[in-house]
Amino acid sequence: MKRLLIFLVFLLLVLFSFWFLGKKQSPTPSLDKKTEVGFDDFRQGMKKIVFQNQEFLFLEQKIKETQKLHLFPNFEEKLPATELFEKNNCLFLTNGGFYDQQGQPLGWFFAQEKLFQKEIKSALFNGFFFKDKENKVFIEKNFPSRPIIWGLQTGPILILRNQPLKMNLVKDQHARRIVAAVNHQGELFFFVITGSESLASGPLLSDLPFLLAKIGQELGESFEKAINLDGGTASAFINKEKTIKEYTRIGSFFCLSF
Repeated sequence: MKRLLIFLVFLLLVLFSFWFLGKKQSPTPSLDKKTEVGFDDFRQGMKKIVFQNQEFLFLEQKIKETQKLHLFPNFEEKLPATELFEKNNCLFLTNGGFYDQQGQPLGWFFAQEKLFQKEIKSALFNGFFFKDKENKVFIEKNFPSRPIIWGLQTGPILILRNQPLKMNLVKDQHARRIVAAVNHQGELFFFVITGSESLASGPLLSDLPFLLAKIGQELGESFEKAINLDGGTASAFINKEKTIKEYTRIGSFFCLSF
């Protein structure tokens, strides 16, 4: 009986050995092969510019058909920019002006045939960016006197009559910037300007007018007027080639439709 038991145990061990050796094993990775990890390099597609020995990155979006450019609020919905881009069938999207701690626009805001906020007096938000009924866009120091389709109060104004404007700011910091600019032909451009090491960084606000003028020279453009839009964490810039997302929600947005 004891011999039979030993024989059965031996037989089981032999059968297990055949099964184990015949079982398909996962291949051992070769030590001489390096694993390549793909990642999104935020610099890809961005243009470089050096200003005061600092390197910055920028992208521009020229708006050729202003009749297709719309301004939308996002004060109540508070949706992410990527979702707004898809929902509104945008070819291009960037954020609008500033908003307060209650989520309401800081200064005059008119869009979708509705007045959201009246004009305020502000040394910082000292400009008005709007489109009239003839689909012409304007950047002005004074409140629009003509019928408009959309418009907002923002600032500061960066370039006026082709001259970069100096600023005296109590506080200033490096941050991502979004800018709207109009050349002498009345053509509209949007810009995003960031640091070369981080999308969250960028130029000082006081340097922005002169940096933008240099960017214009690089592009062969002369901007008659330019104005600062909301930037920093509450800024986004999206087209078919590049997606620069916000870190905190954007209060409003421009959408170039099909």
